[in-house]
Amino acid sequence: MRNSVDPPEAERRLQMIFPRAAFDTVLSNPLAGLAITALLYIDAVCKVDDQADLVVWARPSTVTWMSQEALSRQSDADRELWRKTAAGQKKHVEALHQSWGVPFAPLYADNSRETLRDETFRLWHEHGAMRKKAGVATSSSRPRWALLDDFADLFDPTLTGEELEKAASDWRELHLDPGTRLKVNVVRKAETDKHAVTITLPDGTARTLEPGKSSHILKGVVESWAPTRLTKPVVLAISEPGVKVHLGDEQLLQVLGIKIDQANVLPDALLADLGTEPVHFWIVEAVATDGPVSRSRRMALLGWAAQQNIKSSRCSFLTAFLSRNAEPAKRRLKDLAPGTWAWFVSEPHHELAWYSFLPAVED
Repeated sequence: MRNSVDPPEAERRLQMIFPRAAFDTVLSNPLAGLAITALLYIDAVCKVDDQADLVVWARPSTVTWMSQEALSRQSDADRELWRKTAAGQKKHVEALHQSWGVPFAPLYADNSRETLRDETFRLWHEHGAMRKKAGVATSSSRPRWALLDDFADLFDPTLTGEELEKAASDWRELHLDPGTRLKVNVVRKAETDKHAVTITLPDGTARTLEPGKSSHILKGVVESWAPTRLTKPVVLAISEPGVKVHLGDEQLLQVLGIKIDQANVLPDALLADLGTEPVHFWIVEAVATDGPVSRSRRMALLGWAAQQNIKSSRCSFLTAFLSRNAEPAKRRLKDLAPGTWAWFVSEPHHELAWYSFLPAVED
């Protein structure tokens, strides 16, 4: 059987797949979240062309009769027992709970079945998320609903973060019509823009980064650290997860012979100090969770700099954190490469120099 997912997490993922500003809320409300949990619990998942007699089918009461006691029992045997029992009459489910020594406390009233059948399941089916068993009348109490496997995959607990976002986007691209996809994209862009982080570069131009701690750290580096620490700072590039790179002074990049290729190992930010002779470069890593300038990372970034004809003597390294009291700093400060610097957004006028008392060893 597939791994199940708790109802609140299922609801959160449904809201990510079907943003409420673009879709009816019945697609992603708490009842819908429980429906995902219940159908995964009994393994009511199939491919679009699976033989009907080999599919585990569900009905609305599969969801409404679900209880916290049943959800707490996660062994395959318990899930199979509950599936077979819930396929019968309500009195059988009550008897099962009595055998467990607990009262039967369904999470939803029976009159919620119509909402599931006529709204949630119907719309999921229209959007390619569900399969409906052919030949079963609408008024029949026989099970006839199952999640399609590629939709059920989106609720795998091991699928998280950016991988989940991409999987949901790929699923919408495959199943939703162009007009619906456009509406989703507009809504999601508006939501992202509302929380986006805008960085003002030293030349007064602005770049908008995705929401997140890393973006706030980079904002601090560019707007607070650089003007104080460097004589004449220029932001050459800022990179984000994936393949998104924000270029600063493109003309200066060409003059310096620096090529920003997403296929290379890129720092989170590349700054230059034009007030020094020769120009000095600062390679910055913003640590929201992990990724400081360790020995191995410093070596990789020096390799990248060498490809740009930047000498190691013209490179300095900065690892930036939100705060020295934050968990990432407590965990990773000890891993900084000797000869690098650490800076904290919460202490903009202070810097830590990371030195080694042993003879320097070139990476």
